Amino acid sequence: MTRKTIPVFFISFFFSLVIFAQRPERDYKQFYPIGDDPDIIYKTSYIKSETILFEANPIARFSFYNNIHKNLLNKNKNQASAFYVAFEPQLRMYTDASLPVKMPSYRVQLGFQGLYRARLNDFFSFGIESGHYSNGQSGCAFSELFDDGTYQCDSIYGLLTDQSDLSRLLNRTNGNFSTNLTEIIFNYRFNKIDENFERPARTHSLTLGFNIYHDRFWWLFDFGGYSDNDIKIYGRLRYTIGYSFIKLLKPDQPNSKRVAFTENIELISGAHPSVNPFRSVTTFAYYPIGKFKEFGVMVSYIYGHDNYNFRFVDEGSQFALGLTWSSFPSFQIQPKEKD
Repeated sequence: MTRKTIPVFFISFFFSLVIFAQRPERDYKQFYPIGDDPDIIYKTSYIKSETILFEANPIARFSFYNNIHKNLLNKNKNQASAFYVAFEPQLRMYTDASLPVKMPSYRVQLGFQGLYRARLNDFFSFGIESGHYSNGQSGCAFSELFDDGTYQCDSIYGLLTDQSDLSRLLNRTNGNFSTNLTEIIFNYRFNKIDENFERPARTHSLTLGFNIYHDRFWWLFDFGGYSDNDIKIYGRLRYTIGYSFIKLLKPDQPNSKRVAFTENIELISGAHPSVNPFRSVTTFAYYPIGKFKEFGVMVSYIYGHDNYNFRFVDEGSQFALGLTWSSFPSFQIQPKEKD
C-alpha cells in the first residue's frame, strides 16, 4: 500500500465503522470520561510569517457499545465501559492566498474505556486507543522540491544534524507526516455529589498517560507507519499529565451553569534536539446554558511545542479563544450504596 492510498483506505474504513456503530437500539447518550473535547477556536500563531484564522477540532466518537451513562443511573452498577471508533481531524485555516488549510491532521483510532466507582462516588477510568495519525500529504518534510520517499528527499535527511533548526527548514506546504500510534490513559475523579439532583457538584480530576508511535498499524499490519528517518525526529514516546477542577456555580438549581479549569502537560521523549519536548495548555471554560451541559466557551494559554502534526518542531506561546463541547458533562447519577 502506497502512502497516497493510505488516506483513501482510512476514510473508507472509518465510514464503514461509523455505519456499523450507528445502530438504532442505542438508548443512552454517549459520554466518555477520557479524551479531548471538540472545539472551534481562534488561535494566535507560533510563526510570525503566518496568521491562523481559526482552528477546528471536530472530534467524533461513535460507539459500538457504551453503557457509561446507563450504568451511572443505576446505583447497583459499579462499572461501565465503552468500545468505539474515534475520528479526530485537526484543521487550521490560515489567512494566506485562498485561505488554505495547511497540512491538516487526521486520526482514526479504535478505543476502549472502562469506568469504575471507587470510594462511594469517585470515578476511576482507563482508556486505550490505537490507530493511525497522518496529514495526507505527499511532499518531502524538509523540501518543497521533492516528493516524500524519493532518493532526493532521503538525501536531505542525511544533511540534518543535531544543530539543524527544523522549524526553519520544515516544508509547510505539503510536507508528509505519518505514523501509527497507541495511547493509554488513566483518570481519577474526586466527586462531591449534589444531594438534591444527584450529580457531581464539584470534581477534581487527575490524568496520567503515555502515547507511543509505532510502525505497524495496531502492532500487526505493515502500512501507515513512519520512515526510519522520521522517527528520529518524532520521538517514540509522549507522556501526559493533567488536572481539572469542575464546579457547578449554583448546585441547588437543576440547570446550573458550571466552570472548569484545566492544566495539561505533554513531554516528548527522544525527539530531535531542536524540538522543545515541553507543552503546557492552561484552559478556563464556562458552560453558560445549564440545560445544554455539553456546550461552553473557553480561553487557553499554550506554551511549548505545537501539536499540529509535523509542526511540533515549532515552539513558543499561543492564545486561544472559542467554543467547546464537553464529552463528560455533569449529569445526574445514582449514588453508589454504602458497603
